[in-house]
Amino acid sequence: MFVNLTPHDITIFGDDDTEVTTIPTSGVVARIAESAESTEPIDGVATTQVVLGQIQGLPEPQDGTVYLVSMPLLMGMRAMGDHRLDVRYPYGQVRDEQGRIKGCRSLAAL
Repeated sequence: MFVNLTPHDITIFGDDDTEVTTIPTSGVVARIAESAESTEPIDGVATTQVVLGQIQGLPEPQDGTVYLVSMPLLMGMRAMGDHRLDVRYPYGQVRDEQGRIKGCRSLAAL
């Protein structure tokens, strides 16, 4: 079972561009807290140091459940040493004629 913890439905397409399935948003959005601090400018350009905080909205692992989150959230988890195998993100963007993302090809792990 998939639980979509992003703010958007996730549509998955096959290699032939046909829609395989759409996983609706669960209504809960998993996020990673962050704090930011201004640092010394570089050649007159402002710079910021961002520190990642706690993951919010991600349930504890459940047998048979895969949680879908954003790629930045999963990257943040990995950077903090959290290697849960039940968390994935949409991978392989599929775009419409105007270049807007309409779905993905698979669900990826890091």
